[in-house]
Amino acid sequence: MTTLGHGWHRATMGPRQLGADGAVHTSHVAVVARLALFALATVVAVAVVKPPIAPFPPAETVPASQSETAPAAARTALLDRIDGLETAIAAATTAHTTAEGRVLDEAARTALIAQVELAEQALREANAVLVWPDASLRSAVAEDAVLSLEEVEQALVVAQEDLATAVETWEAEQARIAAEEAARAAAAAAAAAAPRTRVGGPAPAAGAGIVHIEGIWTSGSQAEIDACRGSVNVPAVAGYLGGAFYAAEHWGCGGSTWGRIGTGALVEFPGYGTFRVAGIVSGLAYGSNASAVPGGYAGYYQTCIGGSSSNMAVWLLQRA
Repeated sequence: MTTLGHGWHRATMGPRQLGADGAVHTSHVAVVARLALFALATVVAVAVVKPPIAPFPPAETVPASQSETAPAAARTALLDRIDGLETAIAAATTAHTTAEGRVLDEAARTALIAQVELAEQALREANAVLVWPDASLRSAVAEDAVLSLEEVEQALVVAQEDLATAVETWEAEQARIAAEEAARAAAAAAAAAAPRTRVGGPAPAAGAGIVHIEGIWTSGSQAEIDACRGSVNVPAVAGYLGGAFYAAEHWGCGGSTWGRIGTGALVEFPGYGTFRVAGIVSGLAYGSNASAVPGGYAGYYQTCIGGSSSNMAVWLLQRA
């Protein structure tokens, strides 16, 4: 094998030998040295070029007691409010039922049952919130639901109080009617021995006492007359005829009492005074014009004789 002298290319390079086959062989030591230098250069380049990475800030953590307690407390408050509203709904429903037939009109009962329906809808919405697990239930959502239930419950209480007032008004009216009936019965008993007069019959003896007390329970028109709670002042007719009142009443609601009150009899209208019957106009049909009744009397009383709408009678009253 022939060896060529002075075969070095660089001091850092290993000697190259030309083998017998003419190939160039590189020393293993030289290869390792090259790789080490390359790795070192790469590390230096990365260290110089790549900026340092800032450390991540520590994650904010919610104390375990707060994250677990807030939803639980909100759920408890909502459950308490739901229980309170359910109790209020039950009380309102009972009040609505017991007030049937014990109010002058249905406005208060209708308003209360409408509030009950709104409260039941609010309950359904609140229970839907409770379906959420504690991990998903947000305190703000539960608190909004609590406030909504409080508003609904307050409206329900107000409507129930209005109904209670309406019932009290009805009870007072029934007491008034009962007192008038008692007064009528007492007057009838006192006048039992007095001569009874038929319509159009002779007048009673001079100085005879009051034979009837007629209470006017309200002012109105046909609807109030049909309520059958006593005689009703009809202001439109009274104003036309010039009387202090024009009382009208169905025969079956108390008007039959007037069937035995004739001309000259004394009758009393509480709040208006005592009157003497000056005359009677009969044979009037329902719907007759008010001009068929003579004007200028202090008061008037009308009823249908025997309940017939084709035979109405009007008592003409003068102050006694």
